[in-house]
Amino acid sequence: MNPIKIFSDTNCDLYEEVRQEHNIDLLNFSIYINGEEIALDPDWKAIDDKTLYNTLRSGAKVYILSTTDREIKTKFKKYLKEGNDILYVGCCGKQSKTLFKVIRIAEELREEFPEQRIEIIDSLNASIGQGFVVLKACELVEQGLPLDEVIKQTEAMRNNVTQFVTVESLTYLSKANRVKASTATFGNLFRVKPILYSDAEGNQTAFKKVKGRKQSVDETVKLFLEHVEDPENQVIYIVHGDDIETAKYMKNKILESGVKFKDIKIIVVGAIIGVSTGPGMVGLFGMGKEITTVGK
Repeated sequence: MNPIKIFSDTNCDLYEEVRQEHNIDLLNFSIYINGEEIALDPDWKAIDDKTLYNTLRSGAKVYILSTTDREIKTKFKKYLKEGNDILYVGCCGKQSKTLFKVIRIAEELREEFPEQRIEIIDSLNASIGQGFVVLKACELVEQGLPLDEVIKQTEAMRNNVTQFVTVESLTYLSKANRVKASTATFGNLFRVKPILYSDAEGNQTAFKKVKGRKQSVDETVKLFLEHVEDPENQVIYIVHGDDIETAKYMKNKILESGVKFKDIKIIVVGAIIGVSTGPGMVGLFGMGKEITTVGK
């Protein structure tokens, strides 16, 4: 049995300390701001989060560039030449085209390295939700399970990732083609705030719509607590787009609820998702009831 190398991408929002602990390598994205390309990482080394979100607020043109074919081939070949199998746990294919790029390149590399396996899992999630799936794969690999069993058990838990997210403005979702421009205009005008989740196929869709910022934040917490399971044995994450005060408010609401978690961590959502959701995005991620609905 070949050793297994776990790969993910910048979308997973797993910080360097965690990646080093579990020997995770990443395919990196870039960000394009006013004509300048900046390499990205989940650790905010190339551009800090304040700069990114202030740039978005200024109305500057910001684009995300996927990892290149060359980077995928170079990084994969390094480990294949060392005799490793590769397991890539990628951002949801419904939200990112990178997964399909990796699938295409994996087909090419399998011919060159017939003794090694290159397998790909669609996490059906993004941000730290994707990170949960990556860490599950790492846990199974570290237990010494064979690759097929790692894939089977990892894929089985993807729809148990519980996430509810709300945004301050629909403008950024519109720019990212996540909602229609007319919907964004109407929603912003009437202060309608969608609460988003990933359905059973990984589509980012509105679970519910609420009027008003505070109401949407409170409802996000309520929905999360209704769907999360086994709270005392898990670490949950509050993610935010440069809105630490609302993130702290969410944490206090959870503490006041009486539901006890192993830990509650607050992190800034990575640039990849942050560009699409914009400043003021807040959300909760944990593990809970299986998601079975599609396009609720």
